[in-house]
Amino acid sequence: MSAPGFRQFDTLAVVGLGLIGGSFAMDVRRLGLAKRILGYDNNSEYRAEISSRNLVDYLAEAPDAKLAEAQLVMLAVPVKAFADVLSDIRPHLSASVILTDTGSVKSPLIQMMLAPEYAGISFVGGHPIAGSENFGPRAARENLFSGKRCILTPEMGTDRNVVSTVCEMWESMGSMVSEMDAEDHDQMFASVSHLPHLLAYASIQAIADSSTPEAMSHSGAGLKDFSRIASSSPEMWADIFLENQENLLSRMNTFKDVVVKLEDAIKSNDKEKLIELLTQAKTERDQWMT
Repeated sequence: MSAPGFRQFDTLAVVGLGLIGGSFAMDVRRLGLAKRILGYDNNSEYRAEISSRNLVDYLAEAPDAKLAEAQLVMLAVPVKAFADVLSDIRPHLSASVILTDTGSVKSPLIQMMLAPEYAGISFVGGHPIAGSENFGPRAARENLFSGKRCILTPEMGTDRNVVSTVCEMWESMGSMVSEMDAEDHDQMFASVSHLPHLLAYASIQAIADSSTPEAMSHSGAGLKDFSRIASSSPEMWADIFLENQENLLSRMNTFKDVVVKLEDAIKSNDKEKLIELLTQAKTERDQWMT
């Protein structure tokens, strides 16, 4: 039985079955959003895990003729892989297919979809704000998206019926769906996601490169909480940093400015200024958390 109010797909395909794609497939099956799930992943170790967990009904290394049977194709691959994956799937897509994705950078894929070879393909960019420092199909789990935000980035000319279908699919999984311009999305997530991940990686590297790298073994919960996301997939985050390069570099410059202000206050023993800067940050976070 499908989720209430959702028109079940006969066949749905997921390209890339790591944490996000695997969790998506699990919820599609659990909620009955599709009668059959096709899965594609070029990682042989992942495919073994995908098969053992029975995440999909059909599994292959690369897109093939069966993909033409899918009414919706979900791209859950690293953002840097979009160009190659689009080229691979294009010959197999049906004329009526809905194409969507889960990437945390939206503008590059939308620009690719404007190319003549993708004319007529109904595409809705998507970004479920859910994840974990764990990755791969072993980390996939049901209800990953429940209670989480999901942002869609349709273009002005996107068929609203198609947007509604994608929206209702995510809502069936418990997501809170909203729409946003793709460029606005990329600027925002450079601040609230991409920069924090970069800083987590950088902080651990700075400690490891210090004269007392063994200090990490003596740290408390604070460092573990702050640096948790530095255990995320380096390959995936390297791709994200490079795909959203301009926006991320802008946020990094802002961060450098803040560090310089803190550095100046410490150098000059200016406790009043230091408290002022720290209070500004505390107030912003406290307001965000309420």
